[in-house]
Amino acid sequence: MVTWIRKFTPGCLAFVAAAGVGAGQTAAPPAEQTKVVTSAPAAGAVVRNRAPLRQNKLDLLPLGAITPAGWLRQQLEVQAAGLTGHIDEIWPDLGPDSGWLGGAGEAWERGPYFLDGLIPLAYELKDPALITKANRWVEWTLTHQQPSGQIGPTKNDDWWPRMVMLKVLTQYQEATGDARVIPLMQRYFAFSCSRPFRSASSCSWC
Repeated sequence: MVTWIRKFTPGCLAFVAAAGVGAGQTAAPPAEQTKVVTSAPAAGAVVRNRAPLRQNKLDLLPLGAITPAGWLRQQLEVQAAGLTGHIDEIWPDLGPDSGWLGGAGEAWERGPYFLDGLIPLAYELKDPALITKANRWVEWTLTHQQPSGQIGPTKNDDWWPRMVMLKVLTQYQEATGDARVIPLMQRYFAFSCSRPFRSASSCSWC
């Protein structure tokens, strides 16, 4: 994500840093709007830092760049045949009534954390059934962004599960090249920079 965000206001410095912007980037004046790169990397493309960020000595490989084989593939297949591939079938919080599918059920972090494992598993195995299952969740988030830029269930406005979902969307974009992901993130970052940041000390779970 560091290559897409070029400037940000001081008020959202901590938030954007959490999303992956490295230290040393200069903050823009408060009146300056977020300026972003609109082109999306192709599926499987290595994304390198752009100026003014420093070049990395090593670049992370995107999801799907390595095909698992041997013991590693066997372990992934065990996961697919077990809880990672089927937990939504036995746990109501991850069932069709999940808030992250538009339902009235659990709407905090369980859906995003489920996807954080399911997305890479599905695309590394190139498993059509798992990809279909995972994409159902991703599609809901991509098609239900609020006019304000907010994403996720409306009954929960906590930052945390959305950070996990941003990671999920990053992996999904790396694997698929879906051009909708980056614009959605840009709108969400702009929304996040416009709202007051709640101190972690005020969180009930801290």
